[in-house]
Amino acid sequence: MLSQVRERHEPKRLNLSLCWFFISQTIATITGWAIVSGEQIFRAFGLGAVTLGMLIPLAASLEAGLMAMIIFEPFRGFLRRLQYLIVPYSQSEPIHLITPIITFFAFLLVLQRKKLALFYETPLAIPVTILAFICFLHVFNPLQGSLFVGFSGAMYYLVPMAWFYFGQEAKPEFFPKILRLIVFLGIICSLWGVYQMVVGYPGFELYWIENTDHYASIAVYNVKRALATFSNAEEWGRYVLLGSLVAFGLGMSKTEGAKRGLWFVCALTLCGMLALTGQRSSIFGLFLGLFVLFLTGAKSLGSAVSRILLLCAPFVLALVLSGSVADDGASDLDEGDGINTMITHTKKGTVNPAGEGSLEARFETWTDVVTNIIPSNPVGAGLGASTVSAARDTSDDRPIDNHFLSLAVSAGVPALLLLVWILFRAVSICIRLWRECEPDSVEFSNWRIAMALLSSFILNNFFGTSFVIYSVAPIGWLLLGWISAKAAESSLKSD
Repeated sequence: MLSQVRERHEPKRLNLSLCWFFISQTIATITGWAIVSGEQIFRAFGLGAVTLGMLIPLAASLEAGLMAMIIFEPFRGFLRRLQYLIVPYSQSEPIHLITPIITFFAFLLVLQRKKLALFYETPLAIPVTILAFICFLHVFNPLQGSLFVGFSGAMYYLVPMAWFYFGQEAKPEFFPKILRLIVFLGIICSLWGVYQMVVGYPGFELYWIENTDHYASIAVYNVKRALATFSNAEEWGRYVLLGSLVAFGLGMSKTEGAKRGLWFVCALTLCGMLALTGQRSSIFGLFLGLFVLFLTGAKSLGSAVSRILLLCAPFVLALVLSGSVADDGASDLDEGDGINTMITHTKKGTVNPAGEGSLEARFETWTDVVTNIIPSNPVGAGLGASTVSAARDTSDDRPIDNHFLSLAVSAGVPALLLLVWILFRAVSICIRLWRECEPDSVEFSNWRIAMALLSSFILNNFFGTSFVIYSVAPIGWLLLGWISAKAAESSLKSD
């Protein structure tokens, strides 16, 4: 009897083995052909393989697909530059289409599951949907130039906004897991940034720097700013900022037990990396996030006051040191002094931000936007009007460096007001649900971290454009979706 059962199953095993053999041989043959063909065919094969590799997890579950995209995003800039080992430079890179393609399929999956309820089932869903609809209409605004500019704007604005619905529909425990992943990805990616500073850029990255346009901030004095594996230094700084706040929040959580020491080590490591990015606005985002973490951990009014005084001490020290920070000698540093130059640059901008010429230029740009550009067209000039694609088509290449004002220029004042309302409601939800939690619980810790992240997002969207940065914007909208879903869950429990 046993031999009959074995004979019955052996043909199936044999057929399965043959299938895997033919599949592996086919893949090997196609890979060999692509390598021999070289250049564009090899790149197309590589990008197609990456896309397929991210679609397969999505077929398993929404959470697996989101995890694949989150892991891919911090390495997008490095992979783009790595392509230039085999292909010439191009302003339009197919690699930037991978995440939008996966996001589109993920959105269809969620829409098929929830139908129209997707757009109104949580407290923030309706305003986010209205904002997304306004942005979608502005894709076709003729004032921005070609339709290509509008679709470029959609990649920056609409694709990250889809992650709100993912945060709303994913399992509640998914977002806290993602936060832990961000900490370790931030450290891993930053190691390449340290290599760039100590050893220098490899040839394929130097080739990209020499050919890329609209990236004047690559240089700090005589030193090329490190990018790590990201597309630009701002993205590196914002990502490391998020990892730092998450690590500090977990280190302050009693529910982490013996792992608290590991989280503090990770937090301090990421703070050191943040200093090397030269992103002063990210450092102030870290200060604000830490302020929120410390304040929300207080168990009494007296404890809150003492914590505030404790946090004020570093700022007082910074004011004292600001008089001793001089410009002399910084501009004479050469490329071999990369780390010292970036630390000097960071220290100057942190202890004396008002003395930075870049801040004055930024205020001048904002004044022009508020007094001239927005009043001349309060309904918006097109979703791509404030993107790099539009800058290439016009002579005005001044970055606005303010997501709120960029949104007003692109999609109009109504879109700006909606975004402000969404963030205000998100903050109020966080505060309410944090106060309802048991102190020292896992939920209590999660809400502290959520409030710290949200506060840094608000600040860095005012002094930057975190909601359109490749690897950072999806996390921001995922956070808002998670907050909205938790609010809906809380309402159901109270009914």
